[in-house]
Amino acid sequence: MNKVYIGLGSNVGCKVGNIRKAIQALGHNDRIHNLELSSFYQTEPIGGVEQDWFVNAVARFDTTLTARELLEYCLAVERDLKRVRLERWGPRTLDIDILLFGEQKIEESELQVPHPRISERAFVLVPLMELDPNLEVGGVALASSLEGLERQGVERMQSVVSIVGASPKPDRYAHLAQRQLMEAGYEVRLIAPRGGAILGEPVLSRLTECQDPVDTVTLYIGSARVEGILEDLLSIRPRRVVFNPGTENEGVRRSLEQAGVETLEACTLVMLRTGQF
Repeated sequence: MNKVYIGLGSNVGCKVGNIRKAIQALGHNDRIHNLELSSFYQTEPIGGVEQDWFVNAVARFDTTLTARELLEYCLAVERDLKRVRLERWGPRTLDIDILLFGEQKIEESELQVPHPRISERAFVLVPLMELDPNLEVGGVALASSLEGLERQGVERMQSVVSIVGASPKPDRYAHLAQRQLMEAGYEVRLIAPRGGAILGEPVLSRLTECQDPVDTVTLYIGSARVEGILEDLLSIRPRRVVFNPGTENEGVRRSLEQAGVETLEACTLVMLRTGQF
């Protein structure tokens, strides 16, 4: 059994969702255990190629796979998420790099461990140190490597709560939930077809327009409409989805649970009031 650290990055499509899908695929391998994921970090692209900003994270796990077997599995996960390698350091749906593989040192044409550019990349060092602040590579503390960098535009992303079916009408449950979530200190992202703003927060027309890590989606649309957002829910991969009264849809709930998303049939307002949210 080896303890492994891998880096993940995405800057095409639903970036956080792409990384979460990769983590789910890794978790399905019965030779990978104790899987942990760092926070998500928004980072500026490097390499001189003009492209969108990245979301990066680091995962840690134990495995009985060999390094070569793990590499092949990671490449298969990349392919499943439609990774296309057009140019070095260019845009990608998903990039997975093996950073550390136990105490092993590997020098092969397609695999070098430890990853040769760990100490040059703040977007790797910062999430690595979140998982283990005492890590060393080649006898050098990662913290000292980070001191020589300017963090290269690496910014930790805050998880948010998304309200689907947001309403500007004060008497609607969605509006009350938004107000109470904001008063409790939650960052909210609002989804409704009308656009505009509610309580000073901009309204997005689709879930996939939200590029923040969505922890919870709370639903305030009719049960028949819930099926129409299933694809978006599976793209962003929230940690959980709350089906408020009147939004219940058993088929959608089963699909989400099969994808590893927690689901609850509950009232967000009651959860907030009782401290269960």
